[in-house]
Amino acid sequence: MSDTPVEDLLSTVLRAYNLRAGIYGHPAVCGDYQFGTAGDGNASFHLLGTGECWVHTRTEAPIHMRAGDLIVMPRDAWHVMRSNDQPPDTGAMRQPKEGDGGFTTMLCGHFDFDSGRHNPVLEALPDIILIRADAAGDRLRHLANLMMIEVETHDPGHAPVLDRLADTLFVMVVRHHIFFSDAEHRGLIAALADPRLRKALDAMHQRPGENWTLERLASEAAMSRSVFAQRFNEVVGATPIDYLTRWRMVQAECMLRDPRASVASVMEDVGYQTEAAFRKAFKRVHGYGPGRLRRMFRRGGRSDAA
Repeated sequence: MSDTPVEDLLSTVLRAYNLRAGIYGHPAVCGDYQFGTAGDGNASFHLLGTGECWVHTRTEAPIHMRAGDLIVMPRDAWHVMRSNDQPPDTGAMRQPKEGDGGFTTMLCGHFDFDSGRHNPVLEALPDIILIRADAAGDRLRHLANLMMIEVETHDPGHAPVLDRLADTLFVMVVRHHIFFSDAEHRGLIAALADPRLRKALDAMHQRPGENWTLERLASEAAMSRSVFAQRFNEVVGATPIDYLTRWRMVQAECMLRDPRASVASVMEDVGYQTEAAFRKAFKRVHGYGPGRLRRMFRRGGRSDAA
């Protein structure tokens, strides 16, 4: 277990938070244009197929994108796609002018999780991730090319194919950020890159129902109790026990989606001895109790809509 690769633990987290992706646009624009897609609360991305454009944000200088470049906003950062590097108009978004200049095509989509934006992967990513075509690596570049082929050929069944490819795109973007980005890592991603902290995280993730204490987790990391607690808090941004509680409640939420699972059985599986303590922890993490979650799923709702 101590040799678990970063990707395996990352897969465990992504699976638990139930990643979903979708494509909501394939604009082909020319001339003087601008449009934005921020505001829906989801992580978003734009993959440039042909041509070029400028991306305006509130925190960066205008970003010039060319064919094959990919930009991702993990936390729905405000942005406007525009034909030039001049400040965006404050009024309505401009419509493209037909026949004025070469066409620019792009693929626009979003990434969504059952937990909304409150999960440790999104929290560990920067506001903007830019991956240039020449730095993407073969696998990410091939995936991007395949997505553009699917949307342009429009063959039967292309929509679900694109959604599944977009799922893969998010995971590969996170991989790229972990292994190839010069940006300073933070949060869960930084912890996954720390061999000792990763041992403790792996133990928590694989066996959330065990009677974990700070001492036992420190022992998993082969660190003293005080050094482990300080290092974990500095890197992850939460105490080990707080992180464990949140992970347990994520697992509990997944289990409670099954109508056959009782609150009592789920409580025991995630390491709680009393239903009162479990309900209190569940409400503290999710903002509502397990009973409300059960009622919501019976109505076909989602946890982040509560």
